[in-house]
Amino acid sequence: MNGRRAIDGFILAVALLAATAVHGDGDRQLRASMTGDAPSLMMWAWEEPEDLRGADPRRLGVAFLAERIFVGSNVKVVKRRQRILVPDGIWAEAVVRIEAAPGFIDSSPVRRSVADAVLQAAHLQGVRGVQVDFDAKTSQRGFYSYVLRQVRTALPRGERLEITALASWCAQSAGWMSSLPVDAAVPMEFRLGEHVGDWGVREPLCLGSVGVATDEAHAAAATDGRRTFVFSPRPWTTKQIAQLNRGEIPQDVKGAR
Repeated sequence: MNGRRAIDGFILAVALLAATAVHGDGDRQLRASMTGDAPSLMMWAWEEPEDLRGADPRRLGVAFLAERIFVGSNVKVVKRRQRILVPDGIWAEAVVRIEAAPGFIDSSPVRRSVADAVLQAAHLQGVRGVQVDFDAKTSQRGFYSYVLRQVRTALPRGERLEITALASWCAQSAGWMSSLPVDAAVPMEFRLGEHVGDWGVREPLCLGSVGVATDEAHAAAATDGRRTFVFSPRPWTTKQIAQLNRGEIPQDVKGAR
């Protein structure tokens, strides 16, 4: 990655987390976002323009897509392009999505490049953790484990490292995830189709959190008091954010902003 892209990434971090165009005091915001504990309710913010300033930082956090990494015979990193506005002091986590092309070739240079790219997102100002999202096939788990170990070793002390997890991964006890150097794995209990409810949670890394979607009726029942990440297939609305502030999982993505 050339120097210009690295500079753009830094500017993007300020726009994402300080929202200087709105508040005008980026330094104060960045310091504020580094305090407090991880909230029990998190909004996933994907590649859409988002205005989350109505979120209550005492109750909610945001896990925003910071970059996507495409791996084939080489590595391509695509930074977030859409603006996201957040309130002062919100707990923020950078999400890194890894996608393997059909021609994916595992190699030491590719592993190092991916780990370096994840760390760039983890080092964005104001970020309290990084969450890696990769639907690793069985043949890719060695690659994935290596990347996570490298990231963990280089992370600042106290910064969280999480992954998303397929429900089937979490159904295994003492499976391949048990040795991963992560603080938590978030089982994605949505988009399961006819298999909703088929997977129990046996992997300890998956016990403390869950991922649900606003457009699936079973979402509220699936949380069971766990730290909950909520996905909306459309940009978040003021109505949905107000529901989350009350501790409710929105069930309707059609509300007006």
